[in-house]
Amino acid sequence: MFKEIIILIVAYVLGSIPFGYLITKFTTKKNLLEIGWKKNSGSNVFKNVGLWQGIFTFVFDVLKGFLAVYLAQYFGLSLLFQVFCGVLAVIGHNWSCFLGFKGGRGLAALIGALFAISPLVLIIALIPCIIFTIIWTASVGTLLSFLTAIIFCVTFREYEMAGLLMFISLIPVLIKRLSPIKELQNNPNYKELLENRLIFDQDTVPPIRLKIKKKN
Repeated sequence: MFKEIIILIVAYVLGSIPFGYLITKFTTKKNLLEIGWKKNSGSNVFKNVGLWQGIFTFVFDVLKGFLAVYLAQYFGLSLLFQVFCGVLAVIGHNWSCFLGFKGGRGLAALIGALFAISPLVLIIALIPCIIFTIIWTASVGTLLSFLTAIIFCVTFREYEMAGLLMFISLIPVLIKRLSPIKELQNNPNYKELLENRLIFDQDTVPPIRLKIKKKN
């Protein structure tokens, strides 16, 4: 039991490593939590710091999610325990103990954890995300990815642990979408703001990127 507790703690600590923050600090001397949307996320680094910094952040964030699950696999622990390790990596990324419990959305860490548990489910989950990233916004695609993966895993029961990972991880992802929650309090547009943050991960509805030309 002691070994299992240590592994769970390590999974959280791995998830907490703020690669985006560190890479930004070492390459630009800037504080990532004061840049862009003030999140320790690969997308924030990619958009507001630099291309290669964003790529490295994404790769390392995926790797830490993978390692959190692989650690449980290495010690021969159950699939359910591996799911818990993956969830803790996501929670660690979202509420990092190294950043005063600030963080990002945890999606890259989730990708790594899901890859360790079921590469097939990961591939299936990424399809709607890629499509909607191209035609509209990744935030909607992300929600559809969760839904697609969960439905697939419920349909094909041999992948149920991967589905459980997605289902539980959706909770910290949605909670972080609502942040900063203080802005929601006493806001006259509370309901609209709440809906936009949950669905679009921002305060407004993003425009559709794919333009369809009308024939004259």
